[in-house]
Amino acid sequence: MRLNLETKTKEQELVKAYLEENASETLVEKINNGTPFEKDGKQLINRKTLDGFMRYACDEARKLAAKGANSACVEEKVVYGWAVHYFEEESIEGTLFNEDGTEYNPAPKPTPAQVRKVEAKKPEQRQPTLFDFMEPESPEPEVNDENGDDEDEQPSQEEIDEILAEIAEEEKSDAEPEKLVSPIWQKYQELQKEHSDRILLYRLGDFYEVFGDNAVTLSDELGLTLTGRDVGLESRIPMIGFPYHAANNYLPKITQKHKIAVAETPDDVKLLPEPEDDFDELTEEEMREFDGDIEEPKDLDDEPDNGFDTSAFDKNALCKLDEIFGDKLTLR
Repeated sequence: MRLNLETKTKEQELVKAYLEENASETLVEKINNGTPFEKDGKQLINRKTLDGFMRYACDEARKLAAKGANSACVEEKVVYGWAVHYFEEESIEGTLFNEDGTEYNPAPKPTPAQVRKVEAKKPEQRQPTLFDFMEPESPEPEVNDENGDDEDEQPSQEEIDEILAEIAEEEKSDAEPEKLVSPIWQKYQELQKEHSDRILLYRLGDFYEVFGDNAVTLSDELGLTLTGRDVGLESRIPMIGFPYHAANNYLPKITQKHKIAVAETPDDVKLLPEPEDDFDELTEEEMREFDGDIEEPKDLDDEPDNGFDTSAFDKNALCKLDEIFGDKLTLR
């Protein structure tokens, strides 16, 4: 399938060729048409390019180096796996466009130099009137309530702090609406709980994904890059993944140490069989327990040497040979 991706280098051409050959129809749709993306309270379209992927791949390579990789080389299949993940993951930001097709450019924040200082306005000067020369009336005496307190008693500092805290909490709740937990994460937890003695592999698009502590464990054992996924919690959940068409390379390695459950869909969970133990060769004593006494093969050197055995040959043929060779052939 053809992808609307511009290539600028030989490496980008190889990545594009791999995606055109292996990407699913869903992934092709995401690459060619983009995906919805929300930012700054606006609904935008997120489109990714090969330039953006190359930056992403460099960051992933640095993470491998930081984990103690012995070489700066990365296998092609790992890079191709990064490419599928980059274009598949909707939370990774590429180039953002408005709904009308124009590129989205957020409004720049004003710098302190751009903020104009507003000078206090001087009071207007006016001509004095007759009322300015009149004596002011005496203020009315303050009226106390039954307890002897003033009606205009000021609140204490503690009350003021409580009121300000309530206002700040209300503003925070209005500014940051509560995140909803991802249905994918809820279903993954539900299935993992049902198969708590196994590691759950969850099929998402073209990838098998593993979340949480199991993802950390497999990342170290398989050498896969540990990433994270936003599922609506305070922090991102650890995650690893590998392409579904590379499952035959990874599943045997995982089953050497762990039991696996594979969720092709939320309603289709398969339990992979445990690896069989290696066959151990039985000793002679163990074989006798099952098969009785074992006859040892006779040593051919112990057989008497009676010369050439002609019992298997045709007699007429031997007679002809005797006529030809005469005394050179001895028959027994």
